[in-house]
Amino acid sequence: MTWLFPLYLLGGAAIIGPILMHLRRKPPQDRVEFSSLMFLDAQTPMPVSKRRLENWLLLLLRCLALLLLVLMFARPLWRSENEDTVSQNQATVLLLDSSASMQRSDLWKQAVAAATQRLEKIAITDRLAVATMDCETKLLWSFDQDKTSASTRIATLKPQLAALKPGWSSTDLGQALVDAAGWFGSAQGLSGLRKRLVVITDFQEGARLDALRGMVWPENIAVEVVRVDAPNADNFTLSLVASAEESDAGNLARKAEAPTTRVRLSNTRDSNASDFKLAWDEGTESPITGYLPPGASRVVSLPGTTGILNLTGDAWDFDNLIYIAPSQPKVVKIVFIGDEKTRSEAASPLFYLSRALQQTPSLRPELTVVPESVANIPAGTELVFISGARLSAPLMQSVRASAEKGGLVIAVVTPEMKAQDLEALTGVSGVLINPSDPTDQSDQYQMLAEVQTAHPLLRPFADERLRDFTKLRFWKHRQLTLPKQAPLEVLARFDQGDPAILARSLGKGRIVLLTSGWHPADSQLALSTKFVPLLYGWLEAAGFRNEQAVSLLVGDVLPLEAATSIMTPDGQMLTPKAGDTIRAETPGIYTLAKDRLIAVNIAPEEGRITPMHLAKLRELGVRVEEGDVKAAASAKAEDKERLAITEQEAQQRAWIWLLGSLLAILAWETWLAGRIRQGTLQPAYSSP
Repeated sequence: MTWLFPLYLLGGAAIIGPILMHLRRKPPQDRVEFSSLMFLDAQTPMPVSKRRLENWLLLLLRCLALLLLVLMFARPLWRSENEDTVSQNQATVLLLDSSASMQRSDLWKQAVAAATQRLEKIAITDRLAVATMDCETKLLWSFDQDKTSASTRIATLKPQLAALKPGWSSTDLGQALVDAAGWFGSAQGLSGLRKRLVVITDFQEGARLDALRGMVWPENIAVEVVRVDAPNADNFTLSLVASAEESDAGNLARKAEAPTTRVRLSNTRDSNASDFKLAWDEGTESPITGYLPPGASRVVSLPGTTGILNLTGDAWDFDNLIYIAPSQPKVVKIVFIGDEKTRSEAASPLFYLSRALQQTPSLRPELTVVPESVANIPAGTELVFISGARLSAPLMQSVRASAEKGGLVIAVVTPEMKAQDLEALTGVSGVLINPSDPTDQSDQYQMLAEVQTAHPLLRPFADERLRDFTKLRFWKHRQLTLPKQAPLEVLARFDQGDPAILARSLGKGRIVLLTSGWHPADSQLALSTKFVPLLYGWLEAAGFRNEQAVSLLVGDVLPLEAATSIMTPDGQMLTPKAGDTIRAETPGIYTLAKDRLIAVNIAPEEGRITPMHLAKLRELGVRVEEGDVKAAASAKAEDKERLAITEQEAQQRAWIWLLGSLLAILAWETWLAGRIRQGTLQPAYSSP
């Protein structure tokens, strides 16, 4: 319980009045002298020291009436324990920026000094949590720890702060603020404390605030930004755009050109530096020099695609290196069962297949042609194509074994194939092949319908831009009659209803049947824009996804996959366990499983070191305090708290109950006083 106007409680001292009045014995003033009284002796008045209280109930009623009057004017208010009240104590979260930009000058030294100073000013009765922030928020000292060990917080935190160093990650200020606000809500025992969040940072423009856009900032949490400043903002930012090897992959006309790397170079708005030099470390080429005015950016191309790019000319070198790993495409072993001589024949399936399977930055298909006379396909084969060949029993068994081990088999049903061949390949009995083979007539063709684009084998066509099959015509196809409940899944049909693409899971792999070939004698598939996406969709289904190797940033999760060891740029060996998540903590080249190299760089936005305006935080609803605004904001918070208390007291209306009790007490006191007066009042003289 609290009081809206506590000074009125001093009026309770007025109860001394009724007590004194009851102790005072004043003789009656109206006296009538009779002649007969002269023969009586006068009575001596009782001394004050021997006076006793009489009529205790009347005295208690009068004192209680005064107390009720005092309490009514003091206006009592009952508040629950979980409601915040204005208190002199605080709950503080101290956020220390440990991102890469804090490596400039003596920013980190300033930040640690500011954090230590704030730490020493926090009272033992206050509550404290301390954390560092970059791309993640890491808690060093929680509210729960502070609740049980507040007396040792300084002795514990000072050595921790002295041992900390800034890292290489980017600054996610928005997520750090959201995390800190969550700690206020989840911690126990913070009711009634002022909540304050102190952020010690360089408050650079590159800090991300996206997490704040989906949050309504709590009104009772104030944010104070303690900014540490560097002597200047002379900084160039270097980021990788692309290499000619990646951007022009598959363009045979440019194969003879020397590969180049393109980088984006930016200069801060307040920079005094403008002349730069860009070169490869340990490179033989002459460095590239140029002029870049403040606030401008440009793309620079330089020969070479692998190594370390070094930028000079600015004041701060924390973001002046870019690491580029060499291209390491995965090798995919592909076997085509047929005649090698048809590789150069424009009408053969092998002609189009060999030209469509080109090397990309992430995949290197190795196509091997195996004659149908062999007994086994090469070991380690991941993808098998069968078109126009009738396999012997041993070779059929070898192809099936490849699928059962996790490979993918693509077989075109030809007129030469028999039902027993399909049964030996797929393991499904009862599939009938229509012996008739339609003639090649341009006015009689089939089109695809009911294409299951959600299936993994047809994943590229899930994009609605590639889903149009109206220009793709099939001149010939083999009609299959499937038995009921056959384990063959129809992925696409022709518009007349015949199956076009069928698939069956076999062991760890799959077998896909095409009732029409991709070469011009059967269809327009090989000449259409659908052929290459279809092939790479099959490669992806076999476990070889064709995606650009994106350069990772510090803080990203390393793609461990089947890696049993990781070597960091500083030579440290890590051995991940199953299910482990390992993030890149430093820029450089990481080596996975002894042969796979991954380049990790600093986030480009971390180089935008121009200080941000506090108005950006206020625009997102954050209650920011700075300088002289703190006292005004504190007073405003107290006014809001007082207004809330007044409104709550008006809803409770406890004073009305006190007033009713007061009136009842006064009525009782009046009645009792009248009865006592009638009983004690006697005449001064009575005649016989």
